[in-house]
Amino acid sequence: MRHYALLPLLLAPLSSAHAANCDGLPALAAPAARGLCAGIVADGLVQPRGIALLADGSVLVSEMVRWDAAAGRLLRFSLQDGHWQRQTLLRKLDRPHSVAQLADGSIVLGEVGRISRFTLNNPAQRQTLATLPDRQRHPLTSFTLAGNTLYVNIGSSSNNCEQANPAERRAGQCREAEGDQAAGVVRRYRWDGSRLQYQGIFARGLRNSMAIAVHPSGSVLQVENSRDGIQLPLGLPDDNELPHDELNLLRSGRHYGWPYCYDNAVAAPEFGGYACRQTEKPLRLLPAHAAPLGLAWWQGSMAPAAWRDWLVIGYHGYRQHGQRVVALPADAQGLPRGPAVTLLGPWRGKHGPAGPVEIKAAADGSLWFTDDRNGQLLRLVAARH
Repeated sequence: MRHYALLPLLLAPLSSAHAANCDGLPALAAPAARGLCAGIVADGLVQPRGIALLADGSVLVSEMVRWDAAAGRLLRFSLQDGHWQRQTLLRKLDRPHSVAQLADGSIVLGEVGRISRFTLNNPAQRQTLATLPDRQRHPLTSFTLAGNTLYVNIGSSSNNCEQANPAERRAGQCREAEGDQAAGVVRRYRWDGSRLQYQGIFARGLRNSMAIAVHPSGSVLQVENSRDGIQLPLGLPDDNELPHDELNLLRSGRHYGWPYCYDNAVAAPEFGGYACRQTEKPLRLLPAHAAPLGLAWWQGSMAPAAWRDWLVIGYHGYRQHGQRVVALPADAQGLPRGPAVTLLGPWRGKHGPAGPVEIKAAADGSLWFTDDRNGQLLRLVAARH
């Protein structure tokens, strides 16, 4: 009830007028919900993507740098004398994305085709924990760590299984999406203290799971980047509002539709005879082509009271529904129970439309996220008056 009573206040028009300072940082020139501001921790980054908030208070950020070469970096930011100092830990990484800290203090890092582990004292000495299948269209390795369990995205190699022949389409078959080596799935691994044990495919029918989050209650949520180009087989003028991106509640062994179904279990035009009733419907339909890449709950006693425990999603898309960070009130299982409210955006930076990527909630009540289009590491907090 607390969430719904606050909605009229939270839905007040966003303010684009900012002080030059946001909790000691230069303020981002972007519309923010009343009572919030975003500060710029670092600028001039090159395609920053993943974030890990370390136990010692420092922050790791992966920089992809380029899409066509192994030129990525892993940076560490440490607060010294009131300023965030930058250190480069690793170079020549192959399009790095997710990064996390294990309970023993070591770091796991996702690159194209593999997950590796290293210690902060000796980052150059890396151990490959898992080798992942090659995916042409969605090669980035995103994952989330929950205790000793790692949920890993194996994105699709195609848009919507265009390589299937007419007979396969009539039979409702896509070889890419089936079998033990399927793409468009979430795999589950377990860290046993010395190695990463593969525990099989956790969920299927997920075109590209660039953000997965696990709630303390155990709920596993995923945001789906849905297909492109559906207007062509449907004879529509464009695909600006179809299909919707999705928020899914993942359960072991379930199938979530791709490439056979879209939206609320509607058969894709290429697979018109597929029995979509046997797939899981989305928990919530999100705006079409919002391209959600970040997912987190704003938890902890220091989080702003108005937004505490809300589910936060970053919309990376460059079209009309992207370039913003939104939040939804959530119940005790972390599931959304109300309409989305915009926390930040939409906005443009000096390099173009904003592109929020990974989002992490810190113990001090702040939300950290990256903007890969404008090369920034940002921190969203309750504004001080």
